[in-house]
Amino acid sequence: MKVFTQVGQENYDQVKPENINDNTKAVIGEYNGKIDGQNFPVGTIDKLKMAPSVKTDTASSDVKRFKFIGQTQDYYFVRRWNTFEAGLNIHLPAYTFDLQNSDWSSGWNNLADIHSDFNKFVLEFDAQSGTLHGCFDINYRHGLDVITDDTPANVAFGNDWWTRWGIFCNDVLVAETGRVYPRLQNLTVPFKLFVGAQPVRLELRWQTITTSPREELGVTTEPTSRMEIYGASIWACNTKR
Repeated sequence: MKVFTQVGQENYDQVKPENINDNTKAVIGEYNGKIDGQNFPVGTIDKLKMAPSVKTDTASSDVKRFKFIGQTQDYYFVRRWNTFEAGLNIHLPAYTFDLQNSDWSSGWNNLADIHSDFNKFVLEFDAQSGTLHGCFDINYRHGLDVITDDTPANVAFGNDWWTRWGIFCNDVLVAETGRVYPRLQNLTVPFKLFVGAQPVRLELRWQTITTSPREELGVTTEPTSRMEIYGASIWACNTKR
């Protein structure tokens, strides 16, 4: 072990606290692992002695997955986005959900249950004790509707409709968008939490409202209330303690 004196000492110098405290602290620090480049013999660290990282890239149906297992951090990713053929239909949604006629709950609804194309849209892995941070991304539209009827004519309906998106970790809400009113939008929401050595399940869920204008406006035409999903993704980084 090579120890460098922090405070020099000469014959007949007065002994000061720094001569004892600083020099002793440096020596003890090296014993505790605080060694620098001067203390490593040449060639001690070799990449062949390091455990390699593990990278996995898989896909099931239209859901893409990615996993990277490193020494200090692990990364997980799941994505379902719009697909197109030969450059056509690139602007069409991946799925259009009919809020007026399809079954859904007034509470939180899982995006994985909205259609069979999304049934694998869940991020599951075994976390290591430490922190978990990442974000979810959702590109969707839940707009208002313009109803054409005899009396009244061309009525805009649904200005008060809203949608919320949230990320759930093991059925616990950890981050959400709040109420987003009718628009086409891409939302990116970060999250961070502490985790133990445990299984983790990350799910993207949504809430929304829709109403019928028949009683409120006296029209006979039902509104067209659709939620168009263009794409969604979740990524997470597990930093190990």
